[in-house]
Amino acid sequence: MKINPAISEKRKAGRPSVDRRDEILDAAERLYDALGFEKVTVTDVARALGMSPANLYRSFANRQAIDEAVTSRALSGVEDAAWRVARGASADPIRTFELLCMDIALKMRDLLFKSGRSSDLCLAATRGNWPPVQQFMDTLHGLIRHVIAEGQRQGVMRADLPLEETSAATFTAMAKVWHPVMLDTFGVAHLESETAGITRLVLEALRTKN
Repeated sequence: MKINPAISEKRKAGRPSVDRRDEILDAAERLYDALGFEKVTVTDVARALGMSPANLYRSFANRQAIDEAVTSRALSGVEDAAWRVARGASADPIRTFELLCMDIALKMRDLLFKSGRSSDLCLAATRGNWPPVQQFMDTLHGLIRHVIAEGQRQGVMRADLPLEETSAATFTAMAKVWHPVMLDTFGVAHLESETAGITRLVLEALRTKN
């Protein structure tokens, strides 16, 4: 069979005909959990899939790209769950704010302390301020902004407070129980009570006074 030159030219050089990115990330996560991400090599990941490192590099340019993709996939699970909660703001902004703050805190605890040794990767990514972490933090800020904006629109949160400044300050306050480095530094033994306490304090400032 002849290959159409026009189609052949469109295919990027070195690009795999079958995308195995998810398989590669699954294998990397398993090895990171078992051995710790710093001890795992690209060769280890390739060997676990019965492929050569050269073939693996067709899907990911380098080891950093694999690590960033693993980090992004882990954090996106927290984001997706948080957005499902945040969408309830149209019905009850105050209750949604409480649920959102607790949901993110508990999801981050589970990710960092209950997901095996691959959680070390999330800590390293946070300390290095990798792009997936920057995007994740921006998303959390956006979630807070969304709920406060809805609360102001409904009149249950103070509209005299500037939205951008207020959402930024609220995000900073919640970082104590959301940020991976803070959780790693201070521990999570009292995470639920700490989250509830900070949430109450912030809501006291945000609520419309009757």
